[in-house]
Amino acid sequence: MTKSFQASGFALVGSVLIAASACSARPHDAGFADDGFADDGTEFDSDSSASTSPSSHEGGSGRTVGRFGDEATPGESGVPDGAGCATATAEAKRAAVTMVFILDGSSSMQQDGKWPAATQALEAIFADMQQQADPGVGVGLIVFSDTYDLTFASGPYPEPGIDVPVDFASAAQVSALDARLSGQPEGDTPTGTALQGGYGELEGYVATPPLSPGGQKVLVLITDGVPTDWCAESGYDSYATNACVVEAGQELITAAPKGPILTFVVGTGIFPSYDFTNFDPIFLGHLAQAGGTGSPGCNPSETSNSTDLCYFEVDPTQGSQTQTEQAFEAAINAIRGQVLSCTFPLSVNTQAGTVDPSRVNVTVDGMTVPQSSTNGWSYDDPSDPKAIVLNGTACATVKSDPMASVQIVLGCATITAQ
Repeated sequence: MTKSFQASGFALVGSVLIAASACSARPHDAGFADDGFADDGTEFDSDSSASTSPSSHEGGSGRTVGRFGDEATPGESGVPDGAGCATATAEAKRAAVTMVFILDGSSSMQQDGKWPAATQALEAIFADMQQQADPGVGVGLIVFSDTYDLTFASGPYPEPGIDVPVDFASAAQVSALDARLSGQPEGDTPTGTALQGGYGELEGYVATPPLSPGGQKVLVLITDGVPTDWCAESGYDSYATNACVVEAGQELITAAPKGPILTFVVGTGIFPSYDFTNFDPIFLGHLAQAGGTGSPGCNPSETSNSTDLCYFEVDPTQGSQTQTEQAFEAAINAIRGQVLSCTFPLSVNTQAGTVDPSRVNVTVDGMTVPQSSTNGWSYDDPSDPKAIVLNGTACATVKSDPMASVQIVLGCATITAQ
């Protein structure tokens, strides 16, 4: 699968609504009564506005989810049992994603319009994150060797660090991110030390409200050059043993809460490359593969076939600056799509008691998704379910559609794939 990009429309999705629905009495669903209590006396956390008004709104997202009312008919709003259900709701959030972007500010980024294309693409990405207002996504930034890199005055990035610490993409955070992108390329390429700074931020990161705790940690390196620090000094006789490559692999297998950390690479240079002293796709490919982000079957040593790369390639000579910017956005949005979670915690009120796993259903955009481990939904652990995982088409839908509405319906007999 190619990783050479021109355009993309992926975006991140915010919170979703879990509808903890006690179905009205019916022949196959007699375990719940209209008073919102199960026969065993379990009480759900009620929200009367969820069922008495024509629609309910997800917290903070502005998206509307379907109504569950007494006059519902089979299939309406994706309600499996058709007849009315007494509802109770609890808000849930998609498993969190924490992202640190590292942008190469070395002098070679001045060439071929790479710098304005990359910085403007990042500004567009950050603006989109702000608009999405997703408490499940935290973002931070390192820019190394540009004119605003204060560490450059005493040598290229002598101490690992973060320029804009990870935080929720609020107006203030996005303003800080944009301000850090306003410098100009200037120095060398201390890739290894910058990576250490990004890994250090992610390892030590602890979410604070409104950000959700836990989740996937992601580092995205955007670079056009060959490292000039200790990463390069380790040599390239064997790319797989390069110090930066080895560290990316170690971060991937580090246990939570420090890790694991996925490492994505967006390389911007003329491709195919014939001058590895200026742009080295083999190093970038091995770094991405070691970081767990190469496509299945990709070739980390590829130098000529753009469809076989393990990293995301943006060739700044293949179009205008605007087209290069669009290619950067496409690559970053593809990364966002890959790390977007299809896991939804079964988060009901702590007084709700044990959820009956045989009475759980999932809808995506009002359509019931059958229980299936390949093309539907499944439990993270069938013996002790704590989350719903979307699979196949259902997962692809919520990754590609920022307006997709997902509901987990409790109390009605589970519909399984035929």
